[in-house]
Amino acid sequence: MSRKARVSEPQNLLAGGRDKGAFIREQLLHYGVAFLSVVLALRTTLLLNPYLTPTPAALFFAAVMVSAWYGGLGPGLLATILSTLAINYFFLKPLYPLNITNLNILIPLVVFMVTAGLISWLNESRRIAQRQAEASLKSLRDSEVRFGRLTESNEEALRQRETELHLITDTLPVLISFVDSEQRYRFNNRAYEEWFGHPAEEVYGKHLWEVLGESAYLMLRPYVEQVLAGEQVTFESEIPYKDGGTRYINAIYVPQFNKQGIVDGYAALITDISKQQAALRDRNQAEAALRESEARFRQMTDTAPVLVWMSGTDKLCNYFNKPWLDFTGRTLEQEMGNGWAENVHPDDFQRCLDTYINAFDARQKFTMEYRLRRFDGEHRWILDTGVPRLAPTGEFLGYIGTCVDIHDRKLAEKALRDSEERYRILTEVSPQAIWMGDRDGGISYCNQYWLDYTGLTMEQTSGYGWIDAIHPDDRDRVFKTSMQAVANGINYEVEIRFRQVSDDSYRWHIVRGLPFRDAVGQIIKWVGIASDIHDRKVAEAALQQLNEMLEQRIQERTVQLEAANKELESFSYSVSHDLRAPLRHIAGFIELLQKRHSSTSLDQTSQRYLKIIAETAKQAGILIDELLTFSRMGRSEMRYINLNMEELVQEVKRDLITETQGRTIHWHIESLPEVQGDPSMLRLVLRNLMGNAVKYTQTQNPAEITVGSTDDQNEVVFFVRDNGVGFNMQYVHKLFGVFQRLHSNPKFEGTGVGLANVQRIIHRHNGRVWAEAVVDSGATFYFSLPKLSKKESE
Repeated sequence: MSRKARVSEPQNLLAGGRDKGAFIREQLLHYGVAFLSVVLALRTTLLLNPYLTPTPAALFFAAVMVSAWYGGLGPGLLATILSTLAINYFFLKPLYPLNITNLNILIPLVVFMVTAGLISWLNESRRIAQRQAEASLKSLRDSEVRFGRLTESNEEALRQRETELHLITDTLPVLISFVDSEQRYRFNNRAYEEWFGHPAEEVYGKHLWEVLGESAYLMLRPYVEQVLAGEQVTFESEIPYKDGGTRYINAIYVPQFNKQGIVDGYAALITDISKQQAALRDRNQAEAALRESEARFRQMTDTAPVLVWMSGTDKLCNYFNKPWLDFTGRTLEQEMGNGWAENVHPDDFQRCLDTYINAFDARQKFTMEYRLRRFDGEHRWILDTGVPRLAPTGEFLGYIGTCVDIHDRKLAEKALRDSEERYRILTEVSPQAIWMGDRDGGISYCNQYWLDYTGLTMEQTSGYGWIDAIHPDDRDRVFKTSMQAVANGINYEVEIRFRQVSDDSYRWHIVRGLPFRDAVGQIIKWVGIASDIHDRKVAEAALQQLNEMLEQRIQERTVQLEAANKELESFSYSVSHDLRAPLRHIAGFIELLQKRHSSTSLDQTSQRYLKIIAETAKQAGILIDELLTFSRMGRSEMRYINLNMEELVQEVKRDLITETQGRTIHWHIESLPEVQGDPSMLRLVLRNLMGNAVKYTQTQNPAEITVGSTDDQNEVVFFVRDNGVGFNMQYVHKLFGVFQRLHSNPKFEGTGVGLANVQRIIHRHNGRVWAEAVVDSGATFYFSLPKLSKKESE
């Protein structure tokens, strides 16, 4: 059979037995099905639109598939065109207008049309292959019939028909075989040899699993069993053949019935569609990669700390990232196109528009600053940078830009300019010389005060010309000091005499210089100020002279005071000795009188007089002792040691046992810290305060006495609290004076010197003493001692 006959055979099969009118009706039916499929897909998608929003084209793919499957390439392409128009009109934003110039709309439509067209082409290929296979089967059957009729009459004609049959099957690009009910090959064409590398003679009579392999047979077995049950089977699947490799096939199994209606076997037509599937997979992978890339881009821009926008070739913006929308507080729909311009400050709008259009037309990068209204209504300065967006082929797609909020930086720059202007004004009107120098110390700027004061010009002062205005005796010293500071990069301060041009006199100035460093710590310049201290220097000289005179007078006065102290000590000893002698005589004679006369020889009044004289003499002796102690406290040498105040309180408490006999006293002694002080003096303080607490609680039963402390930052405060008679706070200022007593009750004996001693001792320790009380409710006496370090105590 010639090639021409083979090519025209499908056309003959398609048109055989049909007239022209039937063919036209069939074509109308195919295209009608395509139209109805698109209409049905459109109505269904509109009904399910809330659920199909991400993929509105899904059902249209199904419409194209049905149209191509039923009618072939022409109806499939019709369904593709109708579906594309419907998707563009009903489902892509903006809705209803047919806008195919926007890339965001055009690209999805092109992808849909290409995919739908591929589906239509694949189905047309399938239909052609199926028609070829069916024609081949029909031809095979016709040949078999003719062969059976001619067998008896002409064996040579039979062999010729078999040859023709084999020729037909061997020239088809598909696997053609016949398998009996025992799943053995009874016929197979030459394609088997090309697929599996085995001649047809070797395949004949073998079971399916022997030729195909166990893995392939397990996958095909359900279809084989189905066709042997009398049902025609059509399927597509990826099959791992034993010797033919893994192939993606389209298979048609047609059962063969005998006269009794029992399946004798089946004819199989298998087409390798691996290349088509690979192409489809590649396209799907490319589309998936594109979707993934777009998703990554959107995620990246939505999480970036900048505002991102994109525009198309029509100069209109078609994308804004989430930070932009959050900044403006507007929706994507409001910003699209030129909507974003509504937030630009009116004073900046035209300038920004001109910059954008000029750069767009020239396809150049641009940078501009403008004020953009934020969601709270505040216009903030934005730095907008845009660059052309190009496809891999170099095609211009539009612009992409990023915006950064620079409002705070702009405010800082303005504040800096204002500050620099204020600084310049201050330096020019300052009554002091202000200067700046380079990194090597050479002067580069001086204010007007310096120029007026020295009479030098800026050119004469620059560099090291300022040295000419210094007193000759100061130049070497000042230059050496300044150069050492420059070499070491440290601040410096030096006193200099500068010449005043008005009267050619020299006046003292104090000059302070410090280095100004950059971000990495390198010195970039020096700044300094020169203040006139001439009057202060004159005053200091006069004060120094006065201090020397005062120091001399203090030394003379010290000598006089030392002599007076020695005389006072001698006087104190004389008073102690001279006053004690008469008191001893009085006490002695009183005792002799009491022994000489019995209790009956003197009347009661005389004895009371003698007792009063004896007690008065004793009290006078105590007063003399306390006065001597008070005088010694002001001049005795201090001996600082670490003292355990808790032990010292316990010792004083034991000393007071004789005064507390027969009384109920509840002592509350808290944990007390160690301090530094003179032990004998602080013992006397505690003896006076605790003794007073015992004395003034005589009227209370039981008496409550508490000794405690509090710790402040710089001192430790001790207190002695009792529940005795207290005192009136109106007279608290008299409490620590000599001979000052706030109680005249004879029950509370005293000299009025004890608390004065307490105050003098605590003051010598650089501490404080005070008291608080309520009449008939007790009193609290406080004294503080500073926290002295060991070094300070030494």
